[in-house]
Amino acid sequence: MTMELLQTPDQAQLDPTAPAAQDAATAPDQTPAYQTMSAQELVDHLAVLLQQEELPERKLVESIRGQFIRRRERLDPTDKAGNEAFEVQELRLEGLLSTFREHDKKRQEALEQLYAENKVKKEALLQRFEELFKSNEEGAEFGSLYATFTAIRDEWNALGQLDPKDAAVLNKHFYELRDQFYDLKAINDDLRQLDFKKNLDAKQAILEELRQLDEVKDTIAAYRRLQELTAQWHELGPVSKELRAEINGEFKQLSTALHKRHQEFHDLRKASEEENLQAKERLCLQVEELLSSAPLSSHSAFNKAVEQIKSLQEEWRKIGRAPRKDNESIYQRFRAGIDAFFRRRNEFFKANHEHNEEILKKKRELIERAAALKDSTAWEETTEALKALQKEWQELGSVSQKYSQKIWEEFRASFDHFFERKKKEAPRKDKSYSEARKNLAVKREIIRELTAINEGEEPENLRELLNSYNERWKEAGAVPYKEREAINAAYRELLDALHGKLRRHREERRLSGYSASLDNLEGKGSTLQTEHARMQRHLDRLRGELQTYESNLTRLNVSSKSGSSLLSEIERKRDALIADIHLVEQKLALLVEKERQSEVTE
Repeated sequence: MTMELLQTPDQAQLDPTAPAAQDAATAPDQTPAYQTMSAQELVDHLAVLLQQEELPERKLVESIRGQFIRRRERLDPTDKAGNEAFEVQELRLEGLLSTFREHDKKRQEALEQLYAENKVKKEALLQRFEELFKSNEEGAEFGSLYATFTAIRDEWNALGQLDPKDAAVLNKHFYELRDQFYDLKAINDDLRQLDFKKNLDAKQAILEELRQLDEVKDTIAAYRRLQELTAQWHELGPVSKELRAEINGEFKQLSTALHKRHQEFHDLRKASEEENLQAKERLCLQVEELLSSAPLSSHSAFNKAVEQIKSLQEEWRKIGRAPRKDNESIYQRFRAGIDAFFRRRNEFFKANHEHNEEILKKKRELIERAAALKDSTAWEETTEALKALQKEWQELGSVSQKYSQKIWEEFRASFDHFFERKKKEAPRKDKSYSEARKNLAVKREIIRELTAINEGEEPENLRELLNSYNERWKEAGAVPYKEREAINAAYRELLDALHGKLRRHREERRLSGYSASLDNLEGKGSTLQTEHARMQRHLDRLRGELQTYESNLTRLNVSSKSGSSLLSEIERKRDALIADIHLVEQKLALLVEKERQSEVTE
């Protein structure tokens, strides 16, 4: 929000290079109490002033507004609550200023109307004054002329202000007419001398005060008094001719010295403002360099930069005003750099917060995974799994200090729980591991013996041997986890090979017996055909059953608790069916051969 500068119509018409205009623009505050007021107190004070019957002067309102702007410059951008409270007061001030402008506009309109009325009246008085000289030429009585002059002069002085652009011309005309009147030969010398003496006394008093102004330390105040005394000097009438040059010369000498002092004061202040501008430009460059060159990529870097920014802001407040034409622009440049820094800082903190939230989410997931493992009895596997979780934790990086210690304790609790249990159960584990190693040795011996049987001559009692070895295998018990899968796979492979031999021998025996039974049917073609048809029906039935088992295997849900055992049972029956189908197919082939031989014999 910006607050437009206040400017009266008459101020706008003044020469901005004139000393009086410079003083009005740059004079220091004449209300030191405002410097100690807060933003709210300044706004409250202005509100009280606007409630009074007489509208305050524009200079006073502008002074309050200037102090308010200084409070805005001192705001800490990081203080969100303070900035919001200030914005409320800024809205109040804008409303009060709007009210003041509305009333001040009416006051200016009334003043302009008064200027116009006074101009008309003074022009009429000048007309009467000029007519007074015509009366003198016509031989009018001096007493009457002087009375008329006195009335005109008193009426002139009683009239109010004029528009500054008209005042100089009209006053100059009046003073010229007044001096001409005093120089009239027809004026009574005694009255003229009396007026000369009165004017001399008044002008000498002015000269004495001008001499004392040189001792006044406040150059601006001294200059303002000089302007007032100069106006009074010109309003006074002349002194006697023999003293006129001397007293006017002294007035010119004293006023010129005060004007020179005032000009030197402005020159020094202008030089100081130029120095202030250069100092403020250096601060702007430091802020801009901080944004462009500093590696602002961590909390510590930003915190360090914030301290630098605060230091630069404090240094800025200690520097005085820059030249009026540059003061606002240099402030906006400094403010833009500060705002850019804090925008960048806020964006970093927001992105960093989102990153921390993502890491925090992943670490909470690791906490849950660790908690799921803390009661495991698979000591070695769980130990490795927990080590892997710990590595993931470290690779994720850190989170905010607000959560860092808490979530680490939650994560570590599962580790402590598991390893405490592992420590307590270590003796038992060592004992069971030793037994498992012994069991492994027994099973390796069984593997070795079965391998020898598989590679050598097949014993007649192979079935009984396999049953015996199976019992020994079961009695051997559990082996170490890492060895379990390999030893079991080797055992199953040997059993499959040896049971395959048993099945082949059984099929050979069954085919041999079946061949003998077919020999009893030789020569009985019709009987062989009947047997062929029976065996074909039997084969078809077996194939239908095999298809049913295959279909069941496809649909079986092995994820259920009983799925694994049921699957094994169906697979066993399927394999038996396949063996039976193979045997029936061999019997059918034998039947076909017998039928062919029977036909040849016939």
